[in-house]
Amino acid sequence: MKLLIGLFLLTLTTFAQANVACSVSIKDNYGFEYEVLTRYSYSREAACSEAHYACRQSITEGQTYGRYYDAFCVEQNSAPNPPPRPPFPPNTNLMCTTDLVDTFGSTIRSFTGYGRTEWEACGQSDEFCRYELSRGDSFGKRCQTRGIGNGPGPRPPRQTTEQCTANRYDPAGYFIQSYFASHTGPVNSDVKGEACRKAINTCSYDIRGRQTCRIDR
Repeated sequence: MKLLIGLFLLTLTTFAQANVACSVSIKDNYGFEYEVLTRYSYSREAACSEAHYACRQSITEGQTYGRYYDAFCVEQNSAPNPPPRPPFPPNTNLMCTTDLVDTFGSTIRSFTGYGRTEWEACGQSDEFCRYELSRGDSFGKRCQTRGIGNGPGPRPPRQTTEQCTANRYDPAGYFIQSYFASHTGPVNSDVKGEACRKAINTCSYDIRGRQTCRIDR
């Protein structure tokens, strides 16, 4: 009987500990809060670690779709709040621009989208651009989203996404496996190089013996 009571109390204690919560906000430099991510664990440290990881993942995913250009993670109740962002004028749609560019990064055509949020506006302009790209009747190679054009503060830098593949070879030079990676960053930065570094790093984890990893141009 005592054993059953002890197990019951232990279960209650474990359940209570697992309900320790931590919330992390995705904010920009003006203090505008895009999203709040809450995670639960056995301690605040563990819960916050999971919440920060989820926040970083959300920012990385959002940036591939033209969101969260200057966003960062803020743990709630652990850091002073930045100054509030001036509100957008009421009943005013946000404008976002996406450029269709060629292989050399030159703009062929620009597309504008409108929406109540950055996600809606940039999603619309990106959709217009990708439709034009799918037609295949221009020299365009990819779409680059500039971001919101009529919000307060400076316009975020234009972003681009590059891809790279690293191959693993045995000592005799025979192909074993390919490793794909992508990276999103500001135009005119070494985005391609960063993607290749990611691919090489991933490939290096699987190296055995005298195997090698290299980028085949």
